[in-house]
Amino acid sequence: MESSMEIALRDRGMLSLILTRVEGPQDQLSASMVCKDWNEVLTLLAQKLTIRSRVLLPSLLHRFKHVKQLNLSQCTDQLHDQDLQMASKCLKNLRTLSLGNPDQPQECISNDSGIEAMTRVCNKLNAISLVDCVSLSDDTLKSLKHCENIQELGLKGHFGFTPSGLIKIGENCPTLLKFSLELEPSVDITLALQSLATHCRNLQELSLKF
Repeated sequence: MESSMEIALRDRGMLSLILTRVEGPQDQLSASMVCKDWNEVLTLLAQKLTIRSRVLLPSLLHRFKHVKQLNLSQCTDQLHDQDLQMASKCLKNLRTLSLGNPDQPQECISNDSGIEAMTRVCNKLNAISLVDCVSLSDDTLKSLKHCENIQELGLKGHFGFTPSGLIKIGENCPTLLKFSLELEPSVDITLALQSLATHCRNLQELSLKF
């Protein structure tokens, strides 16, 4: 006769229910080291993937294909367009993307092809946050048209956006509910605000900082 532990190990559904009660990163890490089954179940339960080094991208992306949130804001090295292209191929059900931070500006994502791939392939994205991706141009804003249900967008720091390019935010994101914008004071956002007022009729929250 099987013991309760043997039944729990064999029944993935029961094991999943048990492991959902494990809270906190450290406890989850400890639980994942119990055995292969626990590790696999905890992997499947994960909804968010945080990458701290691009070296880890290939192995982690293939392991966590099911996640809906990708956090690249804590990456300690420079990401490249091909990294985002690889992520787009693996994470087709992605809902949330965070990229860049003030302490580590992303300078090597340069020709917008990476962001374009993310928005085109991961077209279920509904929340995007970009911080100090200094080489991104207006083409990034044009690519937002692929995200037909985007509801949250945040742009903070230094980019290569122009006033005419910022107009595309309103035109391409009529479903926006929340928008935050924090650019250099020298960037004129007058036309962008007019575009938001015209196209984003359901906008509920607007945050502007200079």
